[in-house]
Amino acid sequence: MIKGTVIKGVTSTYSVETDAGVRRCTARGKLKLDGDIRIGDNVEISEEKGRYVIEKVLPRKNALIRPYVANVDVCFIVIAPVPAPDYMLVDKIIINAIYCNIVPVLVLNKEDLTDDAFRDSVLSDYIDVTDIIVTSARTGEGVHRLTDYAAGKTACLAGQSAVGKSSLLNAILGGEYLKTGALSEKIERGKHTTRQSEIFTVEGARIIDTCGFSMLEFPFEFNPDELKTFYPEYAEYADGCKFRGGCTHLTEPDCKVREAVEGGKLSRARYDRYAQIYNELKDKWRKRYD
Repeated sequence: MIKGTVIKGVTSTYSVETDAGVRRCTARGKLKLDGDIRIGDNVEISEEKGRYVIEKVLPRKNALIRPYVANVDVCFIVIAPVPAPDYMLVDKIIINAIYCNIVPVLVLNKEDLTDDAFRDSVLSDYIDVTDIIVTSARTGEGVHRLTDYAAGKTACLAGQSAVGKSSLLNAILGGEYLKTGALSEKIERGKHTTRQSEIFTVEGARIIDTCGFSMLEFPFEFNPDELKTFYPEYAEYADGCKFRGGCTHLTEPDCKVREAVEGGKLSRARYDRYAQIYNELKDKWRKRYD
């Protein structure tokens, strides 16, 4: 058997990087039927008369639902002043990344279009949550920090369409390797220009380009009472809560997290989204056996 990593998939054909080079492969039997091969999967392939077949997907250290990728170390969550950020999506990606033992990093792209008010609001809400990298795909500002951060790792670019994920990767690779899309003026949403995921290797960093997306679901087994543990900025206050480990930071008396929110020490916007996500998860949790 030959071991390799899936770096691209189009319909039922996969590009697998091996020590001997990239091999175009199809999937064997059950793998072909269930279609559960993700970009980033480590696999075993065999050769039959010059044709290569994926025989087995090796155990994953993690897997994301959307984007549909596996074995990721870092998730670069790209936002920009235009289109207006969907912070609910950002928060959900952060939670999912931490849940999957992936390091989330917020990338504030289009720095050349960013004013101080927008930059300060992002820093205020997320400075205690993730590392933040400021970039501009147009000017090249900060682009090298992405490859420096991902050196020796596999990183995933995630976020809304038209925030500049493909443009950032073009800037990293030094050419127009990926199509980039214009922004719809009517609805300020980007046109989906990346149709499938693919891994690019540059300066020791393996970066997965993914389709832009505007929603993300939590794993079915996600317990809403665990949600608070995915908000790192709450930790220093939670120990002071009257009910400590049992406090959801929503309705309990003497909650230090809520006090910190009211006192302006924690982001009100992040907290309001936390409450909304908690209620969504609680409703889903109640219906898990229906």
